[in-house]
Amino acid sequence: MIKKYRYHLGIILVGFVLLQTLNLVLQLDKQTLIYPDCSNYLESAQKMYFKFTGHYYRPMLMAFITGIPYLFGSSDAGIFKWSFVVNLFCWLGTSIIIFEIIKNFAREKVAFCFAILPFFIFGNCILNYHLLTENIFVFFAILAFYLLFQYYKTGKFWYLSLSLSLLLSSMLIKPGAKFFAIIIVLFFVKEILKNYKQKSMIILYGSLLMITIQVVGMKAQYGDYTISYIDGVTYHNYICSKADCFKNGKEFEQLHNSRAEYLFGLDFTDQKRVAFVDLTLQIKTNFSNLVKAYFSDVAENSKTGNACIEDLINKENKSYFNFWKTIVFDVTKWQNRIVTIIGIVLSIFFLIKTYKKPNTFTFVSFFILYIIVLSGISCGQGDRFHLVTFPFAILLLAKFLSETNRFKPFFEPLQK
Repeated sequence: MIKKYRYHLGIILVGFVLLQTLNLVLQLDKQTLIYPDCSNYLESAQKMYFKFTGHYYRPMLMAFITGIPYLFGSSDAGIFKWSFVVNLFCWLGTSIIIFEIIKNFAREKVAFCFAILPFFIFGNCILNYHLLTENIFVFFAILAFYLLFQYYKTGKFWYLSLSLSLLLSSMLIKPGAKFFAIIIVLFFVKEILKNYKQKSMIILYGSLLMITIQVVGMKAQYGDYTISYIDGVTYHNYICSKADCFKNGKEFEQLHNSRAEYLFGLDFTDQKRVAFVDLTLQIKTNFSNLVKAYFSDVAENSKTGNACIEDLINKENKSYFNFWKTIVFDVTKWQNRIVTIIGIVLSIFFLIKTYKKPNTFTFVSFFILYIIVLSGISCGQGDRFHLVTFPFAILLLAKFLSETNRFKPFFEPLQK
């Protein structure tokens, strides 16, 4: 057993050691700051488990996962401890799945080396300590791509059904994933129609049922058929507000955003309506500044460091704390810049190479570009938006190098 799973155990060990090292120098488990988004996710769990209602911004699957400890009489403090466990599981699991994919076209030792690289993306490590969706969403996505890889490898439909189910379910964790999931499902619609009577379709139907419950529930509770109201709030309070500032010669400051204060004063149906009307108006009358704001957001999201590190406090008054805080923050800035560029370049490369005969890496490439393009509607979150793409960029890098003549000998699996 140990010999068979030695690489998996090695991945877990490296992850624990690195995370504990960061924890020691940055006092991650001593921090008490709770971000507004974290409070939102906690509130969504409370609504689901205590009031049996949905949340206006945070969909049901994330609320369900977050609130599981409530079933056992947990306090709110227990929810944050549980969140760390879930994040840690997904963070380690992501690297194990990357290893499982890469070992299909590379030696196990090489696959191991690439699988541990995400642990050195410090931004992802830090997010383990916050009640956020990123690490859970990444795990759902990488597992979906692993199942898609197995589908292309074996031709078995149940792999595809599971993969699409995870992608559809991911929009109930991170609503912004909905367009990606819909596009991928439409791409495979012929296969779905051919196999709609298969038993494995039950899982796909289950995902569609959850989405239906979410949408119908939002209509019944708040007034609109929607996954979440967060979309309108996001583009109104960030990209549209920034475009309005450009138009009026002002500097955009999210903490002093009068447009956001006005929007939050409305009920949720009016928030959605006002945000859409404002976007439509700006496209017609302020398009150049809207485009400028969009590219400003993408640039900011591509070069900034991890915002959570900036907020760390030296709780134990250690002399070395500020030194390591500065070092790690600067590293996250350059990791964001370098890995974002790698992700964009390799995604374009694989899309051009494989679009006539799509495979798993075609969809991974599309996923990376989708996330980066979508990030332009918001800003002020450091590297948080692009962190989601980094494990997938590492996967593409491994595939690219394995097909490059100079590196191919190092990747070719040993003959058995």
